[in-house]
Amino acid sequence: MGRSRPATDPLSFHRPTGQHYVTRGGKRIYLGADRDEALKAYHRLSLPDPEPDRSPPAPPLSAKELANRFVAAQQANWQNPRATLRCYREWLGRFLADHPRMWAGSFTVEAFAAWKLTLRARGYAAETINHFLNAVRAMFKFAEQTGLIEKAPPLNRVKNERRPVLGGQDKPVYNAAHLQKLLGAADAQMYAMILLALNCGFGPKDLRDLTWAHFDGTRVTLPRSKTGVCQTYMLWPETLLALECVKAERSRRATKAARRGNVRSDSGHAFVTYFWKPWNKDAVGEQFRKLCKKAGVPCHGFYRLRHCASTAMSLVATPHVHRKFMRHSQLQQQVTYTHTPDAEVDTAVMRAREKLLEGAGGEPELTEDSESDPQRAGAA
Repeated sequence: MGRSRPATDPLSFHRPTGQHYVTRGGKRIYLGADRDEALKAYHRLSLPDPEPDRSPPAPPLSAKELANRFVAAQQANWQNPRATLRCYREWLGRFLADHPRMWAGSFTVEAFAAWKLTLRARGYAAETINHFLNAVRAMFKFAEQTGLIEKAPPLNRVKNERRPVLGGQDKPVYNAAHLQKLLGAADAQMYAMILLALNCGFGPKDLRDLTWAHFDGTRVTLPRSKTGVCQTYMLWPETLLALECVKAERSRRATKAARRGNVRSDSGHAFVTYFWKPWNKDAVGEQFRKLCKKAGVPCHGFYRLRHCASTAMSLVATPHVHRKFMRHSQLQQQVTYTHTPDAEVDTAVMRAREKLLEGAGGEPELTEDSESDPQRAGAA
């Protein structure tokens, strides 16, 4: 009969190797030379094996579902949820449209870099491309932090587009001849819209928000939805006349519809479409593009009229008056909207000469000595 060891001393010692061991199933299991550590290892051997996880694996997460969960969770952090939600739907919508039926866990840095190149090839502006890239980066970072995917790809390896230096390249604006052609080819509503853009610096969103209640005699008061800054504007005689024409045309259309038994109303909006709906910015942009084509004017977008108004105001007003006109919250914001022509700079340079050299005498005379000495003649 074999010798059995007591429960208090389950280990055996093997002198040739100097290690403690136990026997299991006729085989020796060496546990090391240190008795205390070997005893701990023995007790670990006695523990039952944990049961394997038999829960079904989580189904793969689609990129579309990830985008929806990201937007739903982020809305609590947005100061202006409606406007920010609209932006993220546009940015992530572009990503999902370019990657249909894609699983979130299968997205790679290489695919991200290739997508950026396609955005550049399609002619998107640098700022727009950066919005797309940043939205996708934030979405995958959210997925990793919340455990929706095991690890997000290192999308920061793909850098943003370099934005042009502010003021380094001025955007083209409409000149006086262009504006005259546009006004000459416009209908009553577009004619009034263009004048309000030049008179008050209104953009398409302002025209969408504008109601008859904002007018008071010869003035209009409208807060800018983007900044919350409110300003009252004195209207030009041409603008007032154009608005009267819009009212008369609106009244004629409503009367004509009433004769047919249809009650039509603009619900207080200053500008409505043919179907009596308020104009949105896309509708304004589309109709303005058609007008530019009809008038033979290069189209830079309706919003560029606001740039024209800002440029003209910068030539006749102080910076603080200019800021109030543009309804900006900070003074430096108006730099983006101002495109001073070189001719105005030349005029200012000559006026500065009159101020600085007033009473300095006539033109300098060249003598034989000055002609022979380049340094005295002003040459480098």
